[in-house]
Amino acid sequence: MTAFTADPKHFTVAGAYYPTDHVFAMFADAAAAQAAATRMAEVPDVGTVRLAEPGAIQQTFAKRAADVGGAPSVGREDQFMLRFVELARGGKAGLLIEVGRADTEALSAALAASGAVLAYYYRTLVIEELVDSSPRAEAAAAGKL
Repeated sequence: MTAFTADPKHFTVAGAYYPTDHVFAMFADAAAAQAAATRMAEVPDVGTVRLAEPGAIQQTFAKRAADVGGAPSVGREDQFMLRFVELARGGKAGLLIEVGRADTEALSAALAASGAVLAYYYRTLVIEELVDSSPRAEAAAAGKL
């Protein structure tokens, strides 16, 4: 597993984060994200997994999210970046997972079993939620229920 750094190719012309063919998932803390990375290695055909520490998430997305958030995007990319920053400020860590040829259902099951607070699969022209990221699920992950 390598450390997360933002690839400029993963940002749209307008500045929103859109890493096509990747999943960006967030977890309760860095230890949970590292444990999830180990589980990701068990999913056949998954690509590179990068650990995104809370500080790296904030550094990468905070300014861009504020800039993009000023004008609504066609999709929800700006809201996702804002949510990543908000969770990182609360100590949540993330993983950027290259999907490769991995089975989406197997990936989703591994993320759910790992306690992912949220997981967005950035496909061409669509973002798929791979775990239940309802406010109730996020509140439970944050210890607020």
